[in-house]
Amino acid sequence: MARTGMIISLKRFIHVLLPVALAIAWFLPVSAAASGAISQGFTTSDTAIPGTLMSLKSGSQNVAELAGTGNVTQLLGVTGDKPLIELGSGAQQVQVVVSGVTGAFVSDINGGVKTGDKITASPIAGIGMKAKTSTQIVGTAQSNLGDSQATERTVKDSTGKSQKVKIALIALQVNVTYYAVPQDKLGSVVPGFLLNFGSAIAGKDVSALRVLIGFFALLIGFAIVAIMLQSAIRSGIISIGRNPLAQTALRRSCLTFR
Repeated sequence: MARTGMIISLKRFIHVLLPVALAIAWFLPVSAAASGAISQGFTTSDTAIPGTLMSLKSGSQNVAELAGTGNVTQLLGVTGDKPLIELGSGAQQVQVVVSGVTGAFVSDINGGVKTGDKITASPIAGIGMKAKTSTQIVGTAQSNLGDSQATERTVKDSTGKSQKVKIALIALQVNVTYYAVPQDKLGSVVPGFLLNFGSAIAGKDVSALRVLIGFFALLIGFAIVAIMLQSAIRSGIISIGRNPLAQTALRRSCLTFR
């Protein structure tokens, strides 16, 4: 009887528990893979440690270089350390994470970086910063710069003045795309074609308030011109009407008016 009970229990394990165990073993690796990073191999002559931002070198197809403000439009991603999936392998190649979460070096040049901030290339080669204007970004910050161990570095700004910046390694969701800064509250009131027209004339992004002021100034100018033109026409008609002999000329001018 005991032996028969053991056989029945073994059969239950094979028919019930074993499929469940196999299913768990199958789906666990898939869940882990979903959060992994995907990288692509590029050749480079720059020294790129894991976490540096990389851009595609101008005029090349598979050559990467350290990202900066000069090549921000060619952003590729962030150099990774043992990504889950590597696309391409070979000598003298650097693996650049093009999708997924990885560590990236960022600075506080544009202010402190917090979770959810968009990260773009900075004046320091290979180092990111918070995006404050519409530009190409490498991804979205997943942690705060202030929570990471930071190092200080002295750099010179556009005026040549030296300033200290903090650089730290934070988690970054890599997704290279163009980031458009959200418009202010007036942006939902002003028609889009007016914003585009104002930006096209100025050659740069123009705030909705300035576009609105310019539009009303243009309307006021048209109104003043219309009033002046109406006054001039009315005065001319009154002057001609006072002279009875000008009736024929007045009719002729009205018929031939274009």
